[in-house]
Amino acid sequence: MQTNNQLLLKTLVLAISSSLLLPQVALADQYHYKDILVGDRAAGLAGAFTAIADDASGLYYNPAGVVYSSKPKISGSVNAFNYKNTTYKGISKSNPNQKWTRTASGMVANYFGVVQPIGDASIGFSIAIPNYEIEDQSDSFTNLQASERLRTTGITYGGNKVFTADATNGIKQQEIDYNNQDTTTLVGISYATPVSKSLSFGVTLYGYIRKKEQTLEQISIIKGSSSNGGTVNTFKDSFYQKIQSEEFGIQPRLGLMWSPLDKLSIGLMVQTTFLMSQSPKKRTNQDLCSTAGCFKYDDTSNSYVVMSDADFANSKIGLKDSTDNDLPTEINLGASYFVSDALLYSADFSYATKTDFFEATWNIAAATEYFLNPTWAVRGGLYTNNANTTAEVAKTGKDHVNLLGGSFSVTRYTKSSNITMGLNYAQGSGQANLFEQSNNTQDIKVNSINLFISTSASF
Repeated sequence: MQTNNQLLLKTLVLAISSSLLLPQVALADQYHYKDILVGDRAAGLAGAFTAIADDASGLYYNPAGVVYSSKPKISGSVNAFNYKNTTYKGISKSNPNQKWTRTASGMVANYFGVVQPIGDASIGFSIAIPNYEIEDQSDSFTNLQASERLRTTGITYGGNKVFTADATNGIKQQEIDYNNQDTTTLVGISYATPVSKSLSFGVTLYGYIRKKEQTLEQISIIKGSSSNGGTVNTFKDSFYQKIQSEEFGIQPRLGLMWSPLDKLSIGLMVQTTFLMSQSPKKRTNQDLCSTAGCFKYDDTSNSYVVMSDADFANSKIGLKDSTDNDLPTEINLGASYFVSDALLYSADFSYATKTDFFEATWNIAAATEYFLNPTWAVRGGLYTNNANTTAEVAKTGKDHVNLLGGSFSVTRYTKSSNITMGLNYAQGSGQANLFEQSNNTQDIKVNSINLFISTSASF
């Protein structure tokens, strides 16, 4: 006959495996398309550059605009400091104020472009990094509540409920090490030509490269008791997950620029991505152990049993195929009004189509530029960075946060060059779901800041 301790050893494993606090699906921010504003003048204008695009960063925003560049130009920009803070509140129902904060920071040279006029047309070359995220952190939690399933239904063995978890018998301690590196790089050539006096056409053909590596290590110490309250046991749950992905493809960008009036320009840019190769892999390993040994799930008895030496010999840990990525088609429409040689207003609307994994979304940006004198110019604007997810986070498990951002920059001009320093800041709040197989949601708040410096020159 089994003792209470032996019975708990078998049934607690199911409790442990269903109480993982932070599954991988909610850790990477794939839920926004405007995380970094690239370029020189464009970054200060909040990305509202589709209807201007007359410098080297126009190769990215709208290649049709570079025909208005009368001289060869070169431009480069660096995010001198890129910082993002994400805070989840309510990760434990027993302690609604308990928080988990993720931070990401780093430096990146996010744009380089060069334009060469050839007669009435122009050619160009550019490198852009529109997505760059590095996270490396360790966190510790205590006295977390176990999963909703475990608290509401308990565990049944042999027809009897033998284990329950509550606020006092849940996750006593949890240690998390998390590392995430995710970078998208675009490298390509451009060509632009006038169609008429007021209309121009341009195309940029980018090679698309994305590299992602994400590692999560998690150790939980869980206490629970039998339903009669007689026995308490402690288990150690070790969880390791690694996700790797390399994607290669081509991303054509087609642009039009139209000037129906002397002081008004309208720009249109459409982009899509054709993935030629991708190899998403995922490795997951979980050790569910106590002093009595480690366990596996047995389909025949519908319970967890102690692993034998043969089980250990036959167990394999390796990278397995994961879900392929899916990218939207994006449409950008902009308008700019040149009030005078010193003042302009610009606005953009962008729309990203629905994919197999994400919802359709839209964003807007509006900005102004003012020359204080021929040497100094200031720029500023507002922009949105809306989520490509639905608000039903309890069902999807995907964060839903719509961000609102602002930009400001100062530029000093010389006869043939300029240097710009600026700031982009965005913030927003919404809902998240960090728990698998749970309808619990958490409040989430995001703050991001980019300090950038850029320079361009005519030659």
